[in-house]
Order: sequence, then structure tokens, then C-alpha cells
Amino acid sequence: MGGTPAEQASRQRSTDELTAAAEENMKKIEGRELSPTQQEMVTQIKQFMEQSKTAVASGDPERGHDLAMKARLLSDELVKP
Repeated sequence: MGGTPAEQASRQRSTDELTAAAEENMKKIEGRELSPTQQEMVTQIKQFMEQSKTAVASGDPERGHDLAMKARLLSDELVKP
């Protein structure tokens, strides 16, 4: 953990952007018929986002960023045509 305050702020912005992008992707699939596999992915994305917020709140921004990245990547898979 660590880095300068500017690096920490940058990581937090990046984490926030990843989370926002994942949430945006989740909105795109609302109301869509999802397969069981896709429903599991939605559950996993929500867990990653929740764990990310918890990690950041408990002073582990690196873990929070990694979890937000996982949520974003998984949500990207979900919205692919």
C-alpha cells in the first residue's frame, strides 16, 4: 500500500471509473433474458463491486482497484453481442 497522495487519488478515480463502467454495463442488460451462466456472472459482478467498496473503505485501495477491474472485465463480457 502507499504511494503519494496524488497516486492514491489517481487510483481511487480509476477504481471509481471501473465501478461506474461495470454499473453502466449492468444497466444495459436489465430486462434482458439471461442464461443461468449469465445470471451467475451478474451475481459475481455484484460481489466484486461490493468487495471493492469494502476493501477501499477498510484502507486497501489496491485490492479495491483489482476487484473493480474484475467487475468491469466480467461486465464487459456480459454485454458483448
